[in-house]
Amino acid sequence: MKVRLSPPDALRLVEEEILSRFEVRQLPDDHRGSFLHAAAGDRLVGGRIYDAHIAEIARASRVPVVVTDNVRHFAGLRRHGVDVVTAAQFAETITAT
Repeated sequence: MKVRLSPPDALRLVEEEILSRFEVRQLPDDHRGSFLHAAAGDRLVGGRIYDAHIAEIARASRVPVVVTDNVRHFAGLRRHGVDVVTAAQFAETITAT
């Protein structure tokens, strides 16, 4: 069974559960061109470009952790000091405190 939210419900969920609780970051303007050229040089296609974009924002913003179901896609962030964990792993850390 597929569960779909209506657009107004999805907006409410994003506003209440994400935007009100987290700081949303974007790639700084002066990093955008170099990122796009690097992605083209690396021949990134499909969904990999989204993961690379998210990873670059995380690296540039110096975030401490990225929470994802695709840990393998973000493993390279570890060399920049960014921890990469699943939602379940992250939930364990916040409930342990």
